[in-house]
Amino acid sequence: MSQQGWIKTHRIIQEHWLWNDKPFSKGQAWIDLILLANHEDNKVPLGNQIILIKRGSFITSELKLMQRWGWGKSKTRAFLDMLQQDGMIIKKSDHKKTTLTIVKYNDYQDTQTTSRPSTDHNQTTARLLPDTNKNDKNVKNDKNISGETSSQKFIPPSLEEVQAYCRGRNNNVDAQRWYDFYLSKNWMIGKNKMKDWKAAVRTWEKNNKDKPSTPSPKSFNNFKGREYDTDELKKRLLAKSRGGQK
Repeated sequence: MSQQGWIKTHRIIQEHWLWNDKPFSKGQAWIDLILLANHEDNKVPLGNQIILIKRGSFITSELKLMQRWGWGKSKTRAFLDMLQQDGMIIKKSDHKKTTLTIVKYNDYQDTQTTSRPSTDHNQTTARLLPDTNKNDKNVKNDKNISGETSSQKFIPPSLEEVQAYCRGRNNNVDAQRWYDFYLSKNWMIGKNKMKDWKAAVRTWEKNNKDKPSTPSPKSFNNFKGREYDTDELKKRLLAKSRGGQK
C-alpha cells in the first residue's frame, strides 16, 4: 500500500557524500532535477541578457547533468526525453542553454508552511530551514544545518569553470585531470573539505613549476647521444662483413 503525504528534503543533501556516489540511479536523478529547480521566480544573467527563470524551472546543459550523475551522453539524453514524453518535465534547448521545467512542481514542493505545533517532541525545538536558491549569488548569514554560514559553504566548480580559470592563468595544469582527481576525492584535501578550489588549482600550478624538467631523449646523465652518419655506418658494416668472409 502506497504511503500518502510528503516529506521535507533540504537541498544540502546534494552535498552529502552518499548523494554524490556515482553513477546516479534514475530515481536519484529525478529527485536531483526537483532539487535543482528554482523555488521561486528568479532573474539570472546569461551573456548580455537578463533571463527570468520561473518557479519550478532552471537552466542547465546535458554536459552538466552528465557530470553530476556520472552518466554518458546517450543515457542522459534518453532519460530527459523519457521524462518529457511522460509529461514529467518540459525541455527547451537553444544554442546557449537548456531550460528544464518540472511539471506540477507544486505537488513536490508545497508552499504551505509546516511550522504548526507538533506532538513529536523531537520536532518542537526544530528550526525551519530557509530555502536556498541555486541561482542566487547573494551571500546570506543564515545558519545552515551544519552550523556554517552560507559564505563558508563550498560549492564544487564545473569542469568548464576550471578550464576557464586555467586558461586565464595560462598555466600548465591539466584541468580534466585536476577535476577528475578531486571529484573522486569528494572534494577533500587530505582529511579536510576543500574551501577554495582556485587555491587548489594554484597549488597544482606551483607543484608543476617545481618539478624538474624531463631529460631530453637524446641525453642520459647529462651525456648527449652520439650522432652517426647512416651512410658511413653502412659502409663500415659492409666492409666488416666482407672481412669476416675471407
